[in-house]
Amino acid sequence: TCLDCAGVCNGPLAYDACDVCGGDGTTCLDCEGTCNGAAVYDCCDVCEGDGSTCLDCAGVCNGPLAYDACDVCGGDGTTCLDCFGVCNGPAQYDACGVCGGDGRGCIGCDGVANSGLMYDVCDVCAGDATTCLDCHG
Repeated sequence: TCLDCAGVCNGPLAYDACDVCGGDGTTCLDCEGTCNGAAVYDCCDVCEGDGSTCLDCAGVCNGPLAYDACDVCGGDGTTCLDCFGVCNGPAQYDACGVCGGDGRGCIGCDGVANSGLMYDVCDVCAGDATTCLDCHG
């Protein structure tokens, strides 16, 4: 009856609140300090947290991904660049392939983009320059 928890006669050790011989009562404390409590740390190291305080944009705890300037998770910021390289800019390629163009730079005389048709010297669309010649050439 004189043995302590380590089996030493009249020894100083006793079981702590966590049932550890010679323990200090901290090995069974939860993150809120309750002995044998149920509170635990989440993946973000927040006691009783829901794991959301350190999630990256893909939902990975302490993950490396972030939203780019185009609001794309893990993106490189290029998906929303206009043809001048401006983030969310308004410029687009026109029918002629000109950035910010008005689409008239490649319109043929027939009104069709990139048709290649031009007015001849007689002012005839796609003409062969013979309609305005007189009998002397």
